[in-house]
Amino acid sequence: MYEIEDKQNRELYQQQRSNAKKDGVKNFAIVFLSIMLALTFFSNTIMNYSLPQVATQFVQQGNITPKVRGSGVAEVEDPYSVKVPNARVISAVNVRVGDDVKKGDVLFELQDEESEDLKAARLEYTEAKNNFQKALFSGDLTNEAVERVRNGEYLTEDEMQERIEQVNSNYNEAVQEDMEAGLEVERLNGGTDTSGMGATAAEQAQARDARKLAEAQAYKAETEADLTQATTKRDTTIKSIQAELELKQIQKTMDDAKAKVEKLEKSEKGATVKSPVTGTITSVTYNAGDTTSSDTAGAVIRQEGKGMTVSFTCTKEQAQMLKTGDEAKPQNEWLYSDFKATLQTITPDPSDSTGSRILKFEIESPEVEAGDNVQLTIGSNTKTYDLTVPCSAVREDNNGKFILIVSSKESPLGNRYIATRVDVQVLDSDEILTAITGPLSGYEYVITTATKPVSAGMQVRLADNVQQ
Repeated sequence: MYEIEDKQNRELYQQQRSNAKKDGVKNFAIVFLSIMLALTFFSNTIMNYSLPQVATQFVQQGNITPKVRGSGVAEVEDPYSVKVPNARVISAVNVRVGDDVKKGDVLFELQDEESEDLKAARLEYTEAKNNFQKALFSGDLTNEAVERVRNGEYLTEDEMQERIEQVNSNYNEAVQEDMEAGLEVERLNGGTDTSGMGATAAEQAQARDARKLAEAQAYKAETEADLTQATTKRDTTIKSIQAELELKQIQKTMDDAKAKVEKLEKSEKGATVKSPVTGTITSVTYNAGDTTSSDTAGAVIRQEGKGMTVSFTCTKEQAQMLKTGDEAKPQNEWLYSDFKATLQTITPDPSDSTGSRILKFEIESPEVEAGDNVQLTIGSNTKTYDLTVPCSAVREDNNGKFILIVSSKESPLGNRYIATRVDVQVLDSDEILTAITGPLSGYEYVITTATKPVSAGMQVRLADNVQQ
């Protein structure tokens, strides 16, 4: 009996162990599959977050309005700079920027005293005058030259050359005559050979030779005197002409100094500076108490009938869309209640060899002052195109221009999004949209921006705000 019970207990035990082993294998399989599923899920999630995130927009019909934008400083067209006598002290300024003035209106009041410039000019003139007097009576000029110069008469260059040629000719003739006279004296000093002559003939020959020698010596003395006189005349004439040339330059310096004094005296008559034209004050340089400078305009006036201009550069292609007479608008229209800008000229930019153009606009606005920075926008008529994309969507490489669209593929874990290249041609563009043509039906999702570089064939992740 005990053996039967023991056998039954053993069989029950073995069955329990077998069941327990089967349950363990089953549980292990469940845990293993759960872990694999979790790893697959998390790896897919991690992979998705590692993909470039892209923003997309429809390829769709749109309007293109090409515009050119730029800014420049408002400048007065043909401004009039008001000159103020140099080194004068301003006692009062009667105008401000923006004031309208008429011709003859007083702009500045000056302290009524002689300027430092005029004082310095008087000293320069006095010094130049003294130098002239010293040179005139230095003794280098002939009396005749002194009289002429005192009367303001100077020899011309032709007259100087003629006088020099004359004294040189006289000197050369005197040298020649003196040399010939000296040779004659030397010849006669040798006497006549009286050998073979009788006493009477010899005496007569000697007497004749003595007489001729005396005559030759007397003539030699005359030629020496003539040579001395010709030399003195030549040297005196050349010295006088040289002195006259120097004196002529000194007189010019003196005359210029005198003219400067007279000009300053004339400009400093009266103690006010008046407007020479009618117009609007665009700048005032001085305040009361300032000392004026010859390098600085006291005020600048925009003359009546003259406007202001603004200029900026653009590309050659942008300029081809425009023509003179086109009107521009301010980029910040809310700043102005009355504003008009007209394109005056389109000219090449001399500082740019690539062919850019300078656009010059005439500005009509009471709210624009010289020196203001004016921002303008100007463009051609709007055109409608079937296929347009944001400008940021158009890309370019060695093979030309293209866009990347998003293609969808199904997978067991959901949709996958692939960047696909589409080659396009650009028809037109403005600052926002680009019109294109290519193998597109419209309403494709085009990639506009991405968190990482994207190329054709790459898997991407859509941004949350993607247009559906």
